[in-house]
Amino acid sequence: MKFVEPQVFLIGETRIDAAQVKEMLGAIGGSIATEWFSKTQKASRSEGELLTEVAGRLCYKSFGVGLNPNVTKIRQSSEEYIQNTLSKGDGSIFEHATCTFAFINVSRVFTHELVRHRVGVAISQESLRYVRPSELSFWLPPELAGKKAKVKTIVENIEGSYKDLEGEFDWESMNFDVKKRITSALRRIAPDGMATSIIWTANHRTIRHVIAMRTAEAAEVEIRYVFDKVARTMKEKFPLIYADFEHTELPDKTRSWRPKYVKA
Repeated sequence: MKFVEPQVFLIGETRIDAAQVKEMLGAIGGSIATEWFSKTQKASRSEGELLTEVAGRLCYKSFGVGLNPNVTKIRQSSEEYIQNTLSKGDGSIFEHATCTFAFINVSRVFTHELVRHRVGVAISQESLRYVRPSELSFWLPPELAGKKAKVKTIVENIEGSYKDLEGEFDWESMNFDVKKRITSALRRIAPDGMATSIIWTANHRTIRHVIAMRTAEAAEVEIRYVFDKVARTMKEKFPLIYADFEHTELPDKTRSWRPKYVKA
């Protein structure tokens, strides 16, 4: 067995078709809207944030004064616009853009917690019906840091017993369907703490919610460890959507993140 660290990779995010967006804006708002887009696109640090703002401004035709008789002034900057949207709790526009994360070397404990968040997410997880582990890998929670040698012994005993049982089957003579059934049966012996991998896609409204829920001090330590990493990434990549998040350092060196605007 070996000890590993959970890793977080942002492997995908929403991209816009700028030409189509500009054509669409021209259709609904003429030069006022297209000039707004050209200016805003140049200043934008994230296409996900730009898409969010386009969606929000479309609701009121607030790309400029003169498109909607009820609008006599608009918020000029993206920062001001998105902060105002967050403060009002108008979270629906943050559902248009998504991010895709790969969480590597996380435990089944982590994934059992993560999949409870169902709204606005897509999940693809390594399947132990099909994947027969060649080695058990574990992340060691800080509560067990002083017991590393004992944990290693326990896991190696489990791993040894697993390998002994695995060796009783003639894998070379099996077709894939039989291998799948035996692999599925054997996974019941593997502990929840073993490392696995999962791909998780969520929109920004959901990510904001999960960061707040899963970095709380009372959250399970591994999921807080992972979503602390997620929060740091989102603050850097999407500074407007996550501008209201602030953190508190916890004794285990993770951070608990809290948004100023919780309804959004």
